[in-house]
Amino acid sequence: MFFIPLYPKFPLFSVSGTYVSIRLEDLFVALTVMIFGIKLILNKDDSIFKWNLTKIILIYFGIGLLSVMSGIFITKNIVPHIALLHFARRVEYVSLLFVAYYSIQNVKQLKTYAWVIWIAVLGVIFYGLGQKFFGWPVVSTMNKEFSKGMILKLTWWARINSTFAGHYDLAAFLVMILCLSISVMRIVKRLWQKIPVFILLALSYYVLILTASRISFVAYLFGGLLILLFSRKKWWIAPFLVFSLLGMVFSEDLGQRYAATFHLDLSFLSGMVKVKEEKIAMVLPSPTPTIVPITSLSIIPKPLKKPLLTLMSTPTPTIEVATPSAEYFEPIELAVGRSTDIRLKVEWPRAVRAFLKNPLLGTGYSSITLATDNDYLRILGETGILGTAVFALIILEIFRRMFFFLKEKGSWNNEKILVLGILGAGAGYFINAGFIDVWESSKIAFFFWIMMGVGLKIIDLDRNTDN
Repeated sequence: MFFIPLYPKFPLFSVSGTYVSIRLEDLFVALTVMIFGIKLILNKDDSIFKWNLTKIILIYFGIGLLSVMSGIFITKNIVPHIALLHFARRVEYVSLLFVAYYSIQNVKQLKTYAWVIWIAVLGVIFYGLGQKFFGWPVVSTMNKEFSKGMILKLTWWARINSTFAGHYDLAAFLVMILCLSISVMRIVKRLWQKIPVFILLALSYYVLILTASRISFVAYLFGGLLILLFSRKKWWIAPFLVFSLLGMVFSEDLGQRYAATFHLDLSFLSGMVKVKEEKIAMVLPSPTPTIVPITSLSIIPKPLKKPLLTLMSTPTPTIEVATPSAEYFEPIELAVGRSTDIRLKVEWPRAVRAFLKNPLLGTGYSSITLATDNDYLRILGETGILGTAVFALIILEIFRRMFFFLKEKGSWNNEKILVLGILGAGAGYFINAGFIDVWESSKIAFFFWIMMGVGLKIIDLDRNTDN
């Protein structure tokens, strides 16, 4: 919970045939799972295999392995070692559910976990703000060259990613943190306890706005409303919506993206002006550049006080001339349309074709490239009807236990509110999955399964206490 969010995605070992590398976090998690397994063996504890959830997860792994074998030997459309690494990484993600569950012995232990998360998230937030305003280094995996571990620097229009190597990943992580923070605000009573939680909540919201992720903002609203409705704090809903929507509207990037999506003109609120597509910004080369700018095609021009044609020099330039590396200012309407077209015309049809090629088992992990931007279509295309159905059973079993726990008679104690926060965070995660590959993104996938394990343990501890 501390190391994974804070450690940037530096490559450790390269893998032939793909630019996705083995990273230190993979070894760290593998070591943790191995220690966990050894401990179970030494304690002769086989209770983990008696869960219905464990049986469903094992069936899902079996189907995933079958889909890989089918892709290798039948459809012959995947590279064996890459597909097996994709499969191993999914096993690695889900394993943390069990590690998190067995790591908790009592509810008081959750306070330590909460402080660890609080410190880690503050680190993520401040590093992201440092990238935005102070030029702190960026490690990105957005393309093949960046993923080699290049030390980059954000340009003034780019969206921050902090330690997450992508702004969508950071946004999805913050949705979960915001939902958990809302539930904790519902629990804590004293002012000195509320202040650090509110600070985390406010900063997380601000950084979420800076990522300009439209789907993550919707996920945050949905998850937050779900928590407030079920926790009987309906009078919080109006301030929550007003604060959230005003922040979105006055955002120079997020608000304009929504305006372009729904064909609204919000320029009078943000001070933005429209710039013709042919306007460009020039970048001057340095003979020995040490920092490479990250550029964003989905950008909004700044007010006219900034020149439309700008000469931005990197360290110690020698000749001030424009080069082919000049970057176009892309009107927000084109950026939004391009983002939609990539999904509707390229990525989603590719996943559907993979599913139709082998409806039962799909075409195997890694068969539809690294991005689908819809995790439901990705699961369907890679593991077919069988894999999708069993994965849905895993999620339904987890949420079934949480839902019936919340419906049990009795007062809304702290345990119920925490589980509700996890449920709201999970709901936001599922909304993100409609436009982001959240179950394949390591940092947020690790945190999601840890969160699910903690939620299930809270339920069992509360019931054991009552008995």
